Amino acid sequence: MNETEIDESAFSGIVSRLAEAGVDSIGALGSTGNYAYLTREERKRVARLAVTAAGTTPVMIGIGSLRTAHVRALAEDAQNAGAAAVLLAPMSYQQLTAEEVFGLYDAVTRELSVPLCVYDNPVPPTSPSPTNCTAASPNSRRSDRSRFPASRSLPPRQPVE
Repeated sequence: MNETEIDESAFSGIVSRLAEAGVDSIGALGSTGNYAYLTREERKRVARLAVTAAGTTPVMIGIGSLRTAHVRALAEDAQNAGAAAVLLAPMSYQQLTAEEVFGLYDAVTRELSVPLCVYDNPVPPTSPSPTNCTAASPNSRRSDRSRFPASRSLPPRQPVE
């Protein structure tokens, strides 16, 4: 990607090489990189490119955005592109309360037809852990691990002494 466009050929090539190498799943538009600077149309295009280039390898698409309505629209785009799952990291420039994080995950899971990967940063700079918030959501469900057979929970980071 440069200031004006996505290098579709390079991106598709990277995803294809990962799929051909036999990875269990591929993530695109995750919580690092420049996804936050892309328009909705660009993110929709990247999701489609990733799913197409991955072939039969499951693809998880990041849907984080500052506004809940935008997150829901991105979730719809990811599902329409054929994503096997979506990743959601709460984005905010102000600290979020547990109720706000819960509300975000609850609103998004209401219309979600694929598993939601809850991005849980054990030491978030501005928000409480979403793991505790989503457990109470009537719309949340555990990920279908058969789609991502190598996925497993990682233990929280231990403080460095």
